[in-house]
Amino acid sequence: MSATLEPDGTHQGVPAYHFDNRLGGPVLSHQERWDEIARTHSGFRSTTARGYWVVTEGEAVQQALQDWRTFSNQSVTALDPDPRFLWIPEMLDPPQHTAWRRLLGSAFSPKTVAAREPEIREVASGLIDELKDSGSADVLDSFARRFPTLIFMRLMGLPEQDLPQFLDWIHDLLHLSHGEDPHGERQLSAMNAVSEYFEQQIAIRREAPRDDLLSRAMTWTIDDEPISDRDMHAFCILLFQAGFDTVPISIGWALYHFATHPEQRRAIVEDPALIPTAVEEILRVYSFVVPARKATQDVEIGGCPVRAGEMVMLPLAVSNRDPERFDRPLEVDLRRKATNHIAFGSGPHRCLGSHLARLELNVAVEAWHRRIPDYGITAGQDLEQHGNMYGIKQLRLEW
Repeated sequence: MSATLEPDGTHQGVPAYHFDNRLGGPVLSHQERWDEIARTHSGFRSTTARGYWVVTEGEAVQQALQDWRTFSNQSVTALDPDPRFLWIPEMLDPPQHTAWRRLLGSAFSPKTVAAREPEIREVASGLIDELKDSGSADVLDSFARRFPTLIFMRLMGLPEQDLPQFLDWIHDLLHLSHGEDPHGERQLSAMNAVSEYFEQQIAIRREAPRDDLLSRAMTWTIDDEPISDRDMHAFCILLFQAGFDTVPISIGWALYHFATHPEQRRAIVEDPALIPTAVEEILRVYSFVVPARKATQDVEIGGCPVRAGEMVMLPLAVSNRDPERFDRPLEVDLRRKATNHIAFGSGPHRCLGSHLARLELNVAVEAWHRRIPDYGITAGQDLEQHGNMYGIKQLRLEW
């Protein structure tokens, strides 16, 4: 993918380009494109679909994420200012968002997450043990996507035999290229199927509660009112979206990185104490999340004259790879002291599951390298990444 933007005139005096973040490209092409754009722009207008603003100034991105009064979470996708599906609590602003976060806090607190570490290690180790004698595998399908999905299903109390169906839905929702699904029909079909699935799970627990997060959440109240099935359904949809892609993508980037940086791979094998910093650095350098917000009022940001109701794209890469913020920002430094990245977002909507995600990532990297310390990328692959969320499409390794 070329980093060059295709000119499309101006919009309110600001450069406009035919910019479509849904398009895939070679590995790291999206991150490198943001690097180049950020060097020459603080913001611009995309003419894709109904149009939206794109902010490419690192400090402005973080400020916007923190200013929920001006940049609302009622929509978090630049192409969809009026979403059909509500994700709770992500698409709520304070004080409703605050009430949900308070309820969810105990389920995703450091203490609660740490208590699950033995189980998480057991799942990761078991999956890797199934692979290690094969000598090679597409590690995304066989490990990176299965591991956190199984943890999520256990957390929610969902039948593990449904795992293949979940992975199919995830593929259609998140990994189809624009060319494969130009009208979004497969994506909508998958979303409807997920919606129906969680409606059934909620109904099952209304009849017979279990010892799982979904059953416990159904006992919560907000302003002394029980949570409706509609809101509980929206909560399930969010956890589905949040839990099934970010950690698999991060594991994929970690394995890609250490496959292409053998000296660093040897370093973490010899000294596993380096792994926590390595994980933070991979989250930062390989930033793949591109959130958006809806303006609640007229505002100027990154030189863009945003009007109330317009969407603003806020790529995390321009902050996490900002040379004014980090020394040698494009390098994974296993001994970097400052790891204050915003890979999990910033402000009141910062990722609720960050403690769980960090534990899963640390366990995945440690368990993999304890069992398979020496590996490389299988020759002959054209490594590609998705648009929107920049995960690697497939990654075959051999050892």
